[in-house]
Amino acid sequence: MVSQKKAIGIIGIFFAVAGGVVWFFGQYIPAVMLWGVAGIIMLKLNKRHAKKRR
Repeated sequence: MVSQKKAIGIIGIFFAVAGGVVWFFGQYIPAVMLWGVAGIIMLKLNKRHAKKRR
């Protein structure tokens, strides 16, 4: 099975790719929203990693 951290990372990458596809078709506002969700997910994962390092 895939760990929860990797699963959340895969979902974040999915949102980033979906944002790129939507941007390609000219839907700029939804693309920025998808990239925002992807960014929040990546920051959340980075926050977890930073706590673990200490």
